Amino acid sequence: MSFQPPAHWSPPAAYRPPRVVYPIAAALAVLLVAALALPVGIAVLRYRGDWPPAAARGGGAATTAKGGANGVGDPYFPDFGSSGYDATSYTVSVDFDPAREQLAGRTVVAARATTALSFFYLDLALPTSRVWVDDVEAAFDLEGFQDLRVTPAGPIAAGQDFTVTVEYVGRPGKLRREGLEDPPWRAGEDEWTVAGEPESSAWWYPANDHPSDPAVLDVSVRVPKAYQAISVGRLASRDTAQDADFDTWRWVTSESLPTYASFLAIGHYELREGEADGRPYVYAASTRFPAADRATLFTAMERTPALIKEIEAFAGPYPYSEMGGFVPATSLWFAGLETATRPVYDASSLMDDRFGDELLVHELAHMWFGDHVTLLQWNDIFTNEAFASWAYWEVVERRGGTKADAELYATYERTRSEPEFWRVTMVDPGPARLFDTVYVRGPMALQAIRNVMGDQAYAELVRSWAQGSASSAPGGGRARSLEDFMAAAQARTSVDLTPVFREWLFDPDAPEKTAANGFDR
Repeated sequence: MSFQPPAHWSPPAAYRPPRVVYPIAAALAVLLVAALALPVGIAVLRYRGDWPPAAARGGGAATTAKGGANGVGDPYFPDFGSSGYDATSYTVSVDFDPAREQLAGRTVVAARATTALSFFYLDLALPTSRVWVDDVEAAFDLEGFQDLRVTPAGPIAAGQDFTVTVEYVGRPGKLRREGLEDPPWRAGEDEWTVAGEPESSAWWYPANDHPSDPAVLDVSVRVPKAYQAISVGRLASRDTAQDADFDTWRWVTSESLPTYASFLAIGHYELREGEADGRPYVYAASTRFPAADRATLFTAMERTPALIKEIEAFAGPYPYSEMGGFVPATSLWFAGLETATRPVYDASSLMDDRFGDELLVHELAHMWFGDHVTLLQWNDIFTNEAFASWAYWEVVERRGGTKADAELYATYERTRSEPEFWRVTMVDPGPARLFDTVYVRGPMALQAIRNVMGDQAYAELVRSWAQGSASSAPGGGRARSLEDFMAAAQARTSVDLTPVFREWLFDPDAPEKTAANGFDR
């Protein structure tokens, strides 16, 4: 996600920070301060814990019984996702009635049980009407806002592949989650968009809604013929139902993505389709924008293939088969969102000459950092946003512009006297500050680590990380933690990185300007 902090942290100042959307997190634990006196590996394990978190092993906020839990044990969002299985694909079929703003859906979830299951959970906030597990009707009940508990007719064995079919209908615009000020469902003038982070899928399809469990997505959307439906992946077809008065738009991803990196938009759009560098692309913008503005938006989005090449130069091959971009006329609370293959952009942000280039690079960098290599927990947000923000520094340097090291020094000087800025650590920003200083402290930290490691070792680290090497995720998937990052960095150098990690990732104050902290001049 793209976010611009206040001007005295880093210009430009035109983009407001997101309003607090979740309850304020507790202050940094005293334990962290004590742990920082220990070697970094020990400090990490004591403060953050290994996987799975304690809540997923028993106790805590999640409810466990016979292998299923209404949450993966994420310390920030305990009810997000479900334990006990890995989702592999979602086949989503929805029918949207614009007049009533009602969505009716039938989704098939393919999964594999990681433990024996007598029941399990999906995240879906819309009212459910029927559920089947392997084509046998199952009992279900909604707990809380979106925890759909499913009880199959018989237990599911550990290691067993199974499918869950869910039918549901409701009005997403009427859903209200307590404490959520900016919901992902956005309605405009005869136009609707559902997109957001850290959650959005529960407003339109059932899923294991946590980034540690990415899956492929096949979306079919039936709408009246005057409307278009836009989503992620390849536009496979646009009239599969062959109805006289309706079109069914089908979008398919070839590679997996986290659920928050999916989106759905229904409205009136201009589409531009084609192929570049062997990849199909679709760019779309709302026809609510004047023709001149749409032309500007398409000119910006059509830079995507060239920008992908610039990022590939240091991150390695692009991880998706498709590419594109989308600009709705509905109001967004973010400047950009890294929806896989097709980022969603705010129009005014993308057209801003001071910010548009950075926005494009940032969101496209997320195709590697966040969508392909996903978060293990939400408190690992550094591995998403720090890399995506640093990627722009690297791109500009490779173009012959300001060097990334000069950006480190300049940004440090602008922020060093701001104690509130440094109080938000990278190891535990808290849910209320999740999308906050990481966009500024994050790239500074990476550049400092680069200076300590050396250019060659750091370059190898970035490419290996972006391509998704081994992780601590269950089953060895591409979900990765901040601990994984520190271990991967340390493995590539004989220099002890403990001091630079402690200062830039753990400490709630500004690092001293020393060589050990990454200041090499």
